[in-house]
Amino acid sequence: MKKWCAPRLERRPLARLSTTLAILALVAAASHSSSSADPGDEEIAGVLTPKDGDPPAVGRFKESGKNPYNKDPGAVAEGFRLARAVACTHCHGSDLSGLIGPDLTSGHWRYPRNGTDKGLFQTVYFGTNGGMAAWGTVGSLTEDEILKIMAFVRSQYRGEPAAVTWE
Repeated sequence: MKKWCAPRLERRPLARLSTTLAILALVAAASHSSSSADPGDEEIAGVLTPKDGDPPAVGRFKESGKNPYNKDPGAVAEGFRLARAVACTHCHGSDLSGLIGPDLTSGHWRYPRNGTDKGLFQTVYFGTNGGMAAWGTVGSLTEDEILKIMAFVRSQYRGEPAAVTWE
């Protein structure tokens, strides 16, 4: 007589669930860093003040407020790779049209400051009170990497060309 065995659980959905929960835990832990998602003017100025060791693109950004990587195909591709690696696409979707995080392609910003490069940098660096991790303050991303992710985000814009505010 053959013994009855419970059916084997499908492991792939459990692995996906485990991965998703781990990512959410990482984002939650990172978003509770000591730096505020609404930093004061002095903290913002401290980050945006050019420093001797800044990579050239970071220095240009800090001086002009414009991301020198916007429309640079190599930087956009690297930004996409980084966005996947640090879970941007897990919350905002692989095409950035939004999942649990907002749509980043329409130009309808949850945080109006994101319409400028300095504002979007501030959001990625310091995070938000709405749940986005402070990728710069926790040290997960360098300032140069943040600029490349921003270039990827800008490359995905699908709104009205006349409404572009970061060029």
